[in-house]
Amino acid sequence: MARAFDATADVKVGEWVEGPDGRLDMDVAIRGSMDGKPTLVVIECKDFDLTKSGRVGRPFIDALDSKRHDLQADAAFICSNSGFTKDALNKARRKGIGAISVLSATDSRVKVVIETEIYFRRVRLGERTFTFHGPDVTGLDIGLHELTYNGTAVDSWMEWHVISFLGANPNVSGKLTDSFRLRQPTEFDFKTRKIVLDGFSISLSPEIHWFAQWVQLDANLAMYDYLRGRVRFGVGENQYLIRGIDFDKGTPLDATPQLEPIGLNRMSGEVDVALVWIEDMSANQTIPLSALVQIIIPEDLTIAFPKA
Repeated sequence: MARAFDATADVKVGEWVEGPDGRLDMDVAIRGSMDGKPTLVVIECKDFDLTKSGRVGRPFIDALDSKRHDLQADAAFICSNSGFTKDALNKARRKGIGAISVLSATDSRVKVVIETEIYFRRVRLGERTFTFHGPDVTGLDIGLHELTYNGTAVDSWMEWHVISFLGANPNVSGKLTDSFRLRQPTEFDFKTRKIVLDGFSISLSPEIHWFAQWVQLDANLAMYDYLRGRVRFGVGENQYLIRGIDFDKGTPLDATPQLEPIGLNRMSGEVDVALVWIEDMSANQTIPLSALVQIIIPEDLTIAFPKA
């Protein structure tokens, strides 16, 4: 697992070293460099049986904290196959010790079950107003999906951009206008003719309802960070699994949960997922956002911040 995150690291298992008070064992020792300085990361592995030994408790955090100082390690983690007690996580957070579990859906040795509460939205886009700007649009009655660019319906593309924006910004509510300026006047197909546009926009007031649900998280090969509450992947192809999600059976929430925008404070390898169920899409297929990217001014393509 350690090599999945850094193939160049020197990883040793079951190494014994001389400490100030005698020999010390390191379940996993990872040596590398950071900013040109040698680094040592130690990982204690606890393969407990949840039904017999229970979760990893606070005394194991205390022991690793002492070992970390004796070894002068730069970082220390406990990897548990049964999870952690609440007081163990509190101590780990205060001492700066990582609390992790390996996720591997196809490996029978991995017994840990990560259960967490997630939030999802059911969204009704409602009435949408599409506006097109250019020298040829005066007097035109442009119907749904009638205006296309290289075969892509412009109104459907704008819908998908709005959905991506909603997914990335959980605290958005009220009226939303998504406007797009073109890099230069561009020809589009309208029925049997060509028309030139220099921009377009979509306005709507989506109806958003939040729900909570308990699910299980898993992956082909990843690490769950208990202190950050996130799954972290190594390099290469992988698969993120959310078991038990049901958009029809969530618990309704009276207020929007306090969530960070997607991608904010994300570490390398971590994955953020926004779960949004759109009830009234007009497009009957997924429209790739890349379909119109080349003709739109880049700053109008952002999905990171609320638009006016």
